[in-house]
Amino acid sequence: MKYLVAPDKYKGSFDALVASEIIKEAIVEVDKGAEVFQLPLADGGEGTLTALSKIFGAKIEELEVNDPLFRKNKSRIGFFEGKAIIEMAECSGLLLLKEEERNPLYTTTYGVGELIKYAISKGVKEIIIGIGGSATNDAGTGMLSALGMKFLDENGNELKPIGENLMKIKKINDSEFLNDVRKVKFTVLCDVTNPLYGENGAAYVFAPQKGADENAVKLLDMGLRNFANVAQEYLGKDLSLSSGAGAAGGLGFALLAFLNAQYVSGIDYILSASRAEEHVKWADIIITGEGRFDRQSLSGKSTIGIARLGAKFGKMVIVVSGSIDCPFEEYTKEGITSIFSIVDMASSLDRCLKEAPRLLKETTKSIVNLILRTKKL
Repeated sequence: MKYLVAPDKYKGSFDALVASEIIKEAIVEVDKGAEVFQLPLADGGEGTLTALSKIFGAKIEELEVNDPLFRKNKSRIGFFEGKAIIEMAECSGLLLLKEEERNPLYTTTYGVGELIKYAISKGVKEIIIGIGGSATNDAGTGMLSALGMKFLDENGNELKPIGENLMKIKKINDSEFLNDVRKVKFTVLCDVTNPLYGENGAAYVFAPQKGADENAVKLLDMGLRNFANVAQEYLGKDLSLSSGAGAAGGLGFALLAFLNAQYVSGIDYILSASRAEEHVKWADIIITGEGRFDRQSLSGKSTIGIARLGAKFGKMVIVVSGSIDCPFEEYTKEGITSIFSIVDMASSLDRCLKEAPRLLKETTKSIVNLILRTKKL
């Protein structure tokens, strides 16, 4: 039997590469003659740097940049063939913060700008940037500030680039902006299509997941509206309602409007770059998975991306997930054969996260045993 092992991360437990190792180990313990190909996936969020670096053979460097709360933190960046790979979650990600630290009124994308600046200093011609998993809602002002742009209040004072200050911005000063930025092509990996502001915008849809209460959401949305107006005056055009402008707390807007970035689907990009179609054709069975499979997974995450590709070629696609919150009828029409939860008993989330490696392995062994027994019937 030929198995394609193509999981995403299991957030809070391990990344996609580790997940693929665990699943492979389980398969070969049960099916001694198995052929296994590992294809760790990502969709623009956590794990994107690892996935793309493996695909392209990129060299990973580590440097110190600001985290979401302006604390120095080591972050990674990849380089290959005159291109750089940046994962914003590495420097501005929600997982970098403790639960009690999460509040998008005070977080920044400054570290993203520092990584971009470093990449440009290395002479790259293109920057591929995954913008999922952010802790921010600063409309990308942090990133732009790190590149030399200043955001001023009504008195001409420079403002700290955080969500809380978006309402105060009255003018943009680009006298110290890094001109070389405009010579670089930006490819943004993202599947979010939300506009910058409004009921479907960055604040109302995503800020609560980042620690914002109801009042903070309203303040952030007003700030995003204000920044959109200031940016329109500066740019001479309005891109605030563009698809993806609300991604990563408005970082998507800054990349589109100020850096002329090109948006592509994160999972489609990675599937294409990894020649996933070839591997799907080769396989008899595809095993994928993620920490939680729900309706949001159907909107363009890695798991559904590989499932749809499997369905195209009539392959059995099995999802092994930490938890499941999606009706049978909805996931089967997307090409998924079955979904299995690795949770083995009623237990705390903390216990499930800690024991996830064992649970994933045991569940996979059970699935492979079932497949082999069914094959003999």
